[in-house]
Amino acid sequence: MYEDIFLTGQLDPWPRKTEMVQLLQAAGFSIDVGRYSIRINDCEHFVFQEYGGDLGEPQIDADASSLEKMLVDAGRVSTALISADIRHRFELYDELNEMVGYLHHKWSPPSDFQIKTDR
Repeated sequence: MYEDIFLTGQLDPWPRKTEMVQLLQAAGFSIDVGRYSIRINDCEHFVFQEYGGDLGEPQIDADASSLEKMLVDAGRVSTALISADIRHRFELYDELNEMVGYLHHKWSPPSDFQIKTDR
């Protein structure tokens, strides 16, 4: 069983912060909007941070206590992004830094990605 799963991700292009707030709310998420962040309250831990101003592209800070929970959380966020036709990819990693999941829209998976089933 996987534990301590974290997510890295990219969006291309990143929507403006107000657009991201609107699309997450339209998808039914409860969110908290800070000066430079959007926290999704319905997920175990999923935050779009460093959002706004001249900080560069936003970053995603997301993790969960299990692969199953991270797949649900990331899947819901991915579905919201797909509904807005936002190109994105989410890579899920375990505590050993091995990729254990991949969600995307209009993005090819890494050529060497294979889910390991021997755990």
